[in-house]
Amino acid sequence: MVLSPRGWVAVGAWLSLILVPVFHYYWKRWDRPSKAAQEEMARRKHELEVKRAFELEDMKLRAEEAAQAKMELAQRKRTAPPPVDSEVLQDAWSQLGVQPMEEKEVTEPDEVDIPKIKEMLETLPEVEEDFVTPDSGPVLVELPKNTPIDEKPEQIEDEVEPAPDLDSWDETNW
Repeated sequence: MVLSPRGWVAVGAWLSLILVPVFHYYWKRWDRPSKAAQEEMARRKHELEVKRAFELEDMKLRAEEAAQAKMELAQRKRTAPPPVDSEVLQDAWSQLGVQPMEEKEVTEPDEVDIPKIKEMLETLPEVEEDFVTPDSGPVLVELPKNTPIDEKPEQIEDEVEPAPDLDSWDETNW
């Protein structure tokens, strides 16, 4: 039986109508990830979620620490320096060749109710004296943007490691 070109086209059309759905079915079935790959993807997704949760908590903690440090810095700025000893002050004035100013006596006004102030001070909450604030913190140095830097950076030449062999990844069944 010799087929004409029209016959061959008809046979090809019928054959494709039968084989295309069959091939499509097997391709979709083969293309799905295996159980192990699905479990690995779920594990990685869970690890990423846990990592993001920890990063979020860490950012909150750092924000609280920054606010605490800012508050401590403001408190440290508000505190007055300790009074200078009168002998040291007189010695400094004499070295400058200036006569020290006479100290004025401080008198208390008659209207102040000292017992009431003492009662108010006693009602204040207690502060832990064990906590010691650090003497110094980080220092920020900012260079003017218009100033050119004369120094050229040193050229660093390191030995470059060869690239890893990626042929071994072709054997994975992901």
